[in-house]
Amino acid sequence: MKTVVVITGASSGLGHEIAKCLLKKGNYSLILNGRNKKGLADFTDSPDVTIVLGDVAKKTTIDLIENAVSELGQIDILINNAGITFVQPFVKNTEKELDEIIAVNLKAPMLLTHRLYPMMVKQQSGLIVNINSVAGKEAKANHTMYSATKFGLKGFADALRLEAKPNRIRVMNFHPGGINTDLYRNMPEIPKEKYMDPSKITAILVHLLETDPSIAPDEIVLNRMTK
Repeated sequence: MKTVVVITGASSGLGHEIAKCLLKKGNYSLILNGRNKKGLADFTDSPDVTIVLGDVAKKTTIDLIENAVSELGQIDILINNAGITFVQPFVKNTEKELDEIIAVNLKAPMLLTHRLYPMMVKQQSGLIVNINSVAGKEAKANHTMYSATKFGLKGFADALRLEAKPNRIRVMNFHPGGINTDLYRNMPEIPKEKYMDPSKITAILVHLLETDPSIAPDEIVLNRMTK
C-alpha cells in the first residue's frame, strides 16, 4: 500500500509544489484539497490522486476529505497547508476578515486533524504537519491577525504533540519565511528577488516526511539568508 497523504490548499503555492514532488516519486497516494479547480487540473489524470474541491473551512469539505481517507483505509501524513492573510494595519481589518482568517488558518486544520487523528491512533502511526510561518514565531506589524492565527496553530500542534507521541504519531510545526508564492507576493515589505524558491522549501519538507518514523522533527524554521 502506498503512503497516503492529505494536503489542503494544494491548488497553488507550496501545497501544489509538495503534491507535484510526491506524485513524481510514485510511492504516494494523494488526497488533494483546494478551492481552485484550474489549479488542481495538473493532478486530475493521475490514478494516485483523489481531488476534493472545496473550501476546507467548510464542514462539507472536511466531510469529503474524511470520506476519501476512509475509502483508502489509512492515513499516513496530513499536511495542513491551506492559509490566507490580510496585510494591513490592524485598525483596517474587519470582523469579516477576522472570521475568515480564523476559519481557514486555525479552525480548519484543527477540525480536519480532529477527524483524521483517531485513525492514526488506531494505526499507532502517522505524521501531522502544520505549515505555519515565521509569523507564528515572531510577531509582525501589519500581520496582526495572521500572526495571531499562526501562533494559535503552533500552540495547537505543541499541545497535540504531547498527546500524540505515546501513540507513535509525530506532529510537526513547519515555519518557512517568505516564499515565492501568491500568498507571500501580497507582502510588499519583502523585495520579490529575496523570496525563497518553493521547490527548494518543498525538497526540505519532503525529506522530513521521509525521515525514519523513530525520529520526530517537532519544529523546523526556515529563514531567508537575505534580509
